[in-house]
Amino acid sequence: MNTDEITSLGGKIIFDEISNLSNLEISLITDDLKEDLFQASFPSGQILDIGWYPELSKNGFFKVLLISNRDWGSPTYSETAKTWKSLEKALKNALKRMQTP
Repeated sequence: MNTDEITSLGGKIIFDEISNLSNLEISLITDDLKEDLFQASFPSGQILDIGWYPELSKNGFFKVLLISNRDWGSPTYSETAKTWKSLEKALKNALKRMQTP
């Protein structure tokens, strides 16, 4: 996963367990697919969160969330993806919805 666009928007990466997995065959890394794969915070107070749901399931999916005001119950943006390619698209879609500080 390319984090350049995230950092160019002022994002501070809090944790990143997804970059080491990027583009590996998903069916071969199921044991590494957790709900907490990536998180970044932005000057606007928003949080970008990426996880795999359900955790450790070969039938799961990536979920990209954009959180504002620490309101995890009502994400500003949410999109799911089953492949690395669709995850990159979902990430770009989330970043387009970022609020400026």
